[in-house]
Amino acid sequence: MLRYLQLAIGLAFCCWSASGRAEFLSLTHNAEKTIWTVYLNGGALNGNFNAISFEAVPTGGAIFEAVSAGLGGIPRPPGMKFTYRNRALDIDPDDPDLPGIGKGWTVLSPVNIATKVAFSGGPLGKTISTAAEPDGKLFLANFYTPTSPGGTFSARVILVNGITTVADETLVPPLVPEPTACGLLLLGMVGVAAVRRGRS
Repeated sequence: MLRYLQLAIGLAFCCWSASGRAEFLSLTHNAEKTIWTVYLNGGALNGNFNAISFEAVPTGGAIFEAVSAGLGGIPRPPGMKFTYRNRALDIDPDDPDLPGIGKGWTVLSPVNIATKVAFSGGPLGKTISTAAEPDGKLFLANFYTPTSPGGTFSARVILVNGITTVADETLVPPLVPEPTACGLLLLGMVGVAAVRRGRS
């Protein structure tokens, strides 16, 4: 009995850990897990970096769908059925047509295709802080994967101060059961152990 209980607890811990959030990146999704949004939470690093490098690529034969550069018009908010980076980052905050939307960053080498979404940039002469963003999270990019539900991709962000790398993190949507499912797995294994013990 004790051996089964230890195994169940170990499996539940592994599931919980594997589905945990990254240190300064976070991920949200819709109920169907076909729309994914990546955010940056600077936290303790706020004010200590002045540029980021972002890259996301599909894995396992998946692709990003509804790819649109969206070079004109109002930047899309997070959560729409398209694949796009946050265009508000490099819009002038004083733009009279889009008041209060832009962050005024300089964005270099943006890529927005079915097999990659990437960009680098930051506000010239300033540091980056996400503290004033909703929940302290800055929207970076959105991905639409209707034929690959579950989010088969990885996203990497490097935070830089000048030429010094401050932090480097990769975020992968969890492909293992979430904590609720792991809790059910734990209960099931304990039940199996109890039944086996009762038969012996």
